Amino acid sequence: MNILKRALVFMCLFLVTKVQGETLQIVSIERLRTYLTYIKIHDPIRLKFTSFPLASSYSSTWASPVLPKTFIVKIPNGRVYSQNGYAIIAKKYLARELLWQWSPLKKKKKILKQHTLPVVRHVKGTVVVLTQEGHDNYYHWITEILPKLELLKNIDYDWIYLPRLNHAFQHETLSLLGVDRRKIIEADDDTFIEAEQLIVPSYVSKSCYTPRWVVDYLKQKFIHSDPAVQSMGEKIFISRQKAAYRRVINEDQIFSLFEPLGFKRYNLEDLKFSEQIQLFRNAKVIVAFHGAGLTNLVFSQPGARIVEIFQEHEDDSYCYLSQTLGLRYDCIKTTKFKKDGGYTSTTVPLDIIQDFIDRKFKVGFFT
Repeated sequence: MNILKRALVFMCLFLVTKVQGETLQIVSIERLRTYLTYIKIHDPIRLKFTSFPLASSYSSTWASPVLPKTFIVKIPNGRVYSQNGYAIIAKKYLARELLWQWSPLKKKKKILKQHTLPVVRHVKGTVVVLTQEGHDNYYHWITEILPKLELLKNIDYDWIYLPRLNHAFQHETLSLLGVDRRKIIEADDDTFIEAEQLIVPSYVSKSCYTPRWVVDYLKQKFIHSDPAVQSMGEKIFISRQKAAYRRVINEDQIFSLFEPLGFKRYNLEDLKFSEQIQLFRNAKVIVAFHGAGLTNLVFSQPGARIVEIFQEHEDDSYCYLSQTLGLRYDCIKTTKFKKDGGYTSTTVPLDIIQDFIDRKFKVGFFT
């Protein structure tokens, strides 16, 4: 009898260990319908653009993307883990459609196992998951995370699950949107909670391809006249001197070519979010090195001229965003594009910039 009992105990321990060691399964949301309530918001949207002029190959740009449908899911006893907002359904599933386009989980570069998760904390009430991977980046925060609130406009909830708010723009934008700070759960990398009900909005776009309704939402919520910053110039040069990476070693020399044409230089790091909005809204010509600061094109007036200066990193995001916004877009390639590059500081050849200025000046581009 004792032998039998010991055998049963051993089997139970083995089963518990096996369950705890299981990898969370990534499956289609269709397979999870019995565990959740699914509410569709938008049908898929097909966008059509004039191709990015600097595309290094046919496959390196996507001029006709289809944005997936948007939706909300309500998950009884749903769990959410980490600053990236991984929503766990029925304690063992991740919905493929609720993972970021570039998530390492999708690419199997990172694996979530049950036994690696911390002890779950139970939260009473309904928790909305707003965070996602990419939350520290200005572009993804503005164009992907904040518009999820539009999907939630008719939804009641007790708490809102966000990443650790490390940036001034996160605090300012949430305040402008009227988000109640008392309802915020700021998550860290090891935060793990289970709510009575979890509400998770889908992604609002295919990352780097922004639908018109998102643009309209951001304009409606954030564009307000601010007399204190009306004196900002109509020709602006956006600096990367204070950027964390991809700085321009000879930026002063580059700016010296534009300054005689009436350009003023701005470090966006020195401006409040509301000041950045007004800066881009007033500008008629914008010259900027590629970077997340160009997200502010959302607030530009139709017809404004944009010059995007590229270094090693190939990215068509702002070319296509400009087309959605009705902006007149131009771009300059200053070095060879590198696969997986884009973080190196470089020296930009002055002759390339001067040649562009000479050609465009002749046709009145800067007037």
